This record gives sequence, C-alpha cells and structure tokens, in this order.
Amino acid sequence: MFAGPFLFPKTVVVKRESCFVIRSRIRIITAVLRIRFDTLSIVSPTCVFVSKKSPFSDSGFEITCYNKSSKDFLKIFDFIRWLPAFLIEMSELLEQIKSPDDLKKLSAGQLKPLAEQIRRFIISSVSKTGGHLASNLGVVELTLALHYVFDFKTDKLLWDVGHQCYTHKIITGRQDKFAHLRQVDGLSGFPSPDESGYDQFSVGHAGTSIATAIGMALGSSHASRVTSDEPRIVAMVGDASIVNGTSFEALNNLGLVKRQLLIVLNDNSMAIDPTQGALAKYFSKVRLSHTYEDLRKTTKNIMEHLPVIGKGVEEAIARIKKGIRMVLPTSRLFESLNIPYFGPVDGHDIDSLVQLFGALAHLDRPAILHVYTKKGMGFSPAGDDPSKFHSTGPFKMNGDSVEPGAAEHSRSFTDVFGEHLAELAEKDEKIVAITSAMTDGTGLAEFRSRFADRFYDVGIAEGAAVDIAAGLAKSGLKPVVCIYSTFLQRSFDQIFQEVALQNLPVVFCIDRAGLVGSDGPTHHGLMDVGFLRMMPNMILAAPADEVEMKLALEFALSANKPVCLRYPKDVVPADISACAEPFELGKSVVVKENANSDVAIVTYGSVLTEALRAAEILAKERIAVDVINARFAAPVDKKIVMLAGDGKGIITVEDHRLACGFGSAVLEEVAAEFPGSITQPITMLGMPKEFIRHDYRNAQLMKTGVNADRIAQAVRELRR
Repeated sequence: MFAGPFLFPKTVVVKRESCFVIRSRIRIITAVLRIRFDTLSIVSPTCVFVSKKSPFSDSGFEITCYNKSSKDFLKIFDFIRWLPAFLIEMSELLEQIKSPDDLKKLSAGQLKPLAEQIRRFIISSVSKTGGHLASNLGVVELTLALHYVFDFKTDKLLWDVGHQCYTHKIITGRQDKFAHLRQVDGLSGFPSPDESGYDQFSVGHAGTSIATAIGMALGSSHASRVTSDEPRIVAMVGDASIVNGTSFEALNNLGLVKRQLLIVLNDNSMAIDPTQGALAKYFSKVRLSHTYEDLRKTTKNIMEHLPVIGKGVEEAIARIKKGIRMVLPTSRLFESLNIPYFGPVDGHDIDSLVQLFGALAHLDRPAILHVYTKKGMGFSPAGDDPSKFHSTGPFKMNGDSVEPGAAEHSRSFTDVFGEHLAELAEKDEKIVAITSAMTDGTGLAEFRSRFADRFYDVGIAEGAAVDIAAGLAKSGLKPVVCIYSTFLQRSFDQIFQEVALQNLPVVFCIDRAGLVGSDGPTHHGLMDVGFLRMMPNMILAAPADEVEMKLALEFALSANKPVCLRYPKDVVPADISACAEPFELGKSVVVKENANSDVAIVTYGSVLTEALRAAEILAKERIAVDVINARFAAPVDKKIVMLAGDGKGIITVEDHRLACGFGSAVLEEVAAEFPGSITQPITMLGMPKEFIRHDYRNAQLMKTGVNADRIAQAVRELRR
C-alpha cells in the first residue's frame, strides 16, 4: 500500500484507445469498493471518479478521484496509483497476439481482460463493415480457452456453420485484416482454408462439423499407424445445428471412432432465430433449471473426477454421474447413444474452461462438453435482440448503445413477399407458411404474428420442412415453404420424392436467389434453377419488380401444382408498366419492341432492369433491340424459342449459373425445335462455373458480366 502523502485530487493521463480497458477494469474494482460505473464516471457516497479530455494531452483523458470521506481511502488511492502501469500492460494484450503461440505466453489471469479487448475489437470492426455480431460475441471465452489448451497448428478445430469464427481469426494472425471484413480482397465472414491453415473447411451450412470430425479422426488413425502422431480433434457445434439430421446421423456413427474427439456443444438457444423443436425445449428445460452455482458445482465435480492419463475412463464417468445431484436429461440423451457427456458448464468462465479442456483433451474416446453461452455477450443491443444483430450492416456506436439509423425507404423483394403473403392469408385460411430457422430473413415475421396457428418454424431441418409441406398439401392446405436458395439445396431429395413426384401444390419461395454479396460462396443461390427445372411437374418463375412479386405469388397459390418463385436479396426496382399483367403459365412479357430489331434480350427475374438500361445505351448508338421478360424458366415460353426460327439473335440474361440455368433451358428448347437449322448464335450471360468471392452484390454482378454495359457489348458483338 502506498504510504506517501495523501494528495487529492489524484490525476493520471491515459491513451484514448485504452478507455474501454479502464471501464472493464473498473467494473471489477467497483465490485469490491461497492461503487457504480456509469459511462465515463463512477459515483458513490464516498468517492467520485471523473473521466474527461486531458488538457495535458491531445490524445488522452484524465481520470480524477475526488475523496468525500476516509472510508476506502487507501484502497482508492492505491488503485489510482497503479492504474497507469495496469493500462500499459493490459492495453497491449491484444496487440501482442499475432498467433496462438503468443496467446499461450499469457498467464491464465490475462485471458479475461484479453477476452474483453477482443469483444470490443469485434464490436468496433463490425460496426464499420457489418457482419455476424451476436454469435461472435457469445464465443469469445470459449474460443480463447480452446486455443490456449490445444495446438491447432497440428490439432484440428472444425466449425459448424462457421459464422462465429471471428475470435478464432483474430487469434490466428488475421486481426489486421478486419478493416475489410466480408469486403473484396478482405476476410471472409466464414472459415476459409485459403486464408489460413488453421481453417480446415470452407463452411457456411449447419450440421457438418461432427461428421467431418469423425472422418478426420478415422483418417488420422490410419495415418498414425505410419507416423505415430495423432492430432487432437475438436468439433464446435451449436444447439441449433445439432438438431439437424446430419448431426444426428453423425452422432449415431460416433462409435466408429476409437480415439480422442471432443464435441463442444455451444448452447445459446438461438440459430438466426430462436431454436425450434422438441430438442430445443429439452435443452431449454435444462438451461432454466440451472443456476450459476449449479454450473460451478458441475465444473468442480468434473475436474475432481476426470482421470489422469491412463486411468479408467468408465470409472471416472460413473463417479461424475454419481456426483452430480441434479437431474440431467441432456446427459441421458447423449449417453443413450453411448457418448460420454460432461456439463452443462458456464461458457464465459474462462478459467474453468481452460481446466476442463486441459483435462478432456486427454480422453481416449469421443466425448461431449455442453456449455452455456449468451449471444451478444458484452454488448447490450446484441444481447437484447440477437436476431437483429445475427448478421448486421454497419451501424453507429454511442457508448454501449447503437444510434438509430436513417429510416429505410427502399423495399426489398423479401418485404413485398412477406406483406403480400399476409394479405392473401387474410382472405384464404388454407394458406400456411413454413420456414427453417429464418423467420425474419424470409419476411415471415408479420405472418407469424397474425397467423400463429398457421405458421411453422422447424429449425435447421430443410428436408423436414419440405416433407411437412407435402403432408399439408396432401391434406388440402396451401403450404408456402420459405427458404434461402443456398439452404434449399439440402432438401433436393424431399422436393423430388414427396413434392414433384406426387405433383403436390407446394409453393417454394426461394429467397437470396442469385448473388448475395458479402456472405460469399457458401451462401450464393446459384444452383436452384438447375436442380429444380429437371424435375417433372415443377414450375419455375421469377418476378422482376414489386408488382410481379405480388402477381407471381398469386399465380403460385392458384396453380394447383408445385411452383418455385426465386428472387434476390435486393431492393425492388421501380415498377415496369408492361409487367403489370397477371402471370399465365409459360407466358413471357414483351417489355420493349422495335420493328427494326434483329436482337432480343431475354431476361429471367430482377436482371430485367439491367437489360432496359442496356437498351437505353444502345438506343443512343441507334441500335434497336427487343427486351423480353421471360417470367418462367420451366416451362420456357414457345414465343422465345420461335425468335431463333425468325432469324433473331438471342441474348439470355440471368442471376444464376450458366450451367443448367435459364439460358441453358432456352438453348435446349431451340435445339429441339430447330435441329441443325439455326443461323443466328445465342449468347448466354450469367454466372461462370466458379466460386464467387464475397463483395458487394452490385460489384459481383459487374464482375460476372450481368450488368447493362456487358449486355450492350454482347449485342454489339452479336450484330457484327
């Protein structure tokens, strides 16, 4: 304790960027001093800490302690005396971490302040670039503890979905690239082996980590017969992902593994929206029945009874189960599959996590550690509304809150769909809606609010969603299945077997069709036309604007056949008057026609606006073109096919892969109608057969040649 003269006020100057460290540390100190932290001041009956801009430094703040009584005087004065040294040490923690090796040099006591620094860094970065925020704030301690114990240069960490990997990327040397997170030539928002050897798979879909971990465990066992060196393997899976069918299939095959494999079940009760289904309620029941003290006792019991290397695991597990007095239905669930289960434990207690991982790393068989985490931890806006901050755009910070943004005046295809579906459901009680853990993302929030008894969220189980819809349709209802294009791929067989083969009137509303921008290759919707149009009985349509979005939905619900409507993650363009007529099966719309035209631009979906801009560009060059809105990819309008017979050049434009897409459908129809007799070429514009990296959607469209300038150039080339 400092024994010198008692001089007040006592002032220190600290760097501006260290202010959040002061706040974090003061929260700890105030628990002892029984004083309250409030933004940049701490006030109590006995003392006042005040922070303000320093008159002595352009880049600093003063923290001044005013004493109002002698109580806690020495404690407070001593705290102020060593505060600068603490700030020098702690403010540099994150700067010191360039790799997991640097992390391992820290003491266990330094991990908690490092976690707070990382959390603030993530909030600051995502506020500028956008990204997945709530999920990443929830796994900071969990990720640090894993990297502190395991060596993932040789050990293997597999992420399920992967959108919660930001701390992992920071620790593995990518902190300086966060300024361009999810931007062109910047970091992916998901694990990417192209970025780092610490990332095993490029992932973005749920349910994959346990099965791939089993494969890697079996593979390393084969390899170790030669090398005698088995890497340890960890699979990180969320409570929303583990209900996926692939996860359960993998758990059922976990017995194939006769070596270490740790499954970390990150339980936060959330996917994009709150986790759905019986298993979610099962987890929730356990979660709500546990206090913090319960979790602490569970951790202590595990640590006391886990065997040292070489001791009997069966005996240890029996002792653990006997020592836990609480009823643990979750443990019974996994142990019925013969999988050793440990937990639940606090996923934010980093000291305990380090000890647990250190012990569980040496088990000679697969095991599950069940941890509770909180989405949005440490940032109240994300903690209060994790769905809103699951994937967010840039936002302005105001202390620990978010400033309201400017009101959005633009409407998206999703907005129009959600509003009109609710309007139609008001008139038709047979309409029901189904989604797979993406209620808000697919525009169904209003429908759920108004027609709760006709709304079904089945969780991350797309195949089940389709089969449930088939059953509803068989019962005389009108099911509308709302799933992102990239996730609809997971239900291919159910669409074929239970819907197309039965010719059931299920409507598939395929959101995020086409390029999706910053989420990148795991989330682009570039294959739905290809795998759906090959199915008999299936109708494929795509609206071009707001009016067509409504008309297409009305058509789909009245078709009495399976219908797929695809639309992008984009704002609806201005309405096009020529597109205001009701949809007729297999009928296109001529939007612009010229008597002197020898080229027709035929578009599918929202890219119609780019074709019209191209026509304006060409008109200035006195080049006349026709512009046709195809509306349907299956069936293709016969009039479009006959253009080739009339000697017109055709340019097809789509926001989809060229392989098996709309243009390919036109080519097939023309080849069948005019075998060997076509004199004019057909040009197809669309996505190449390659994985397209994250960028802004408009930039992606430009780079892939689906824009007005490239369409105009294609017309010029065709007329040569």
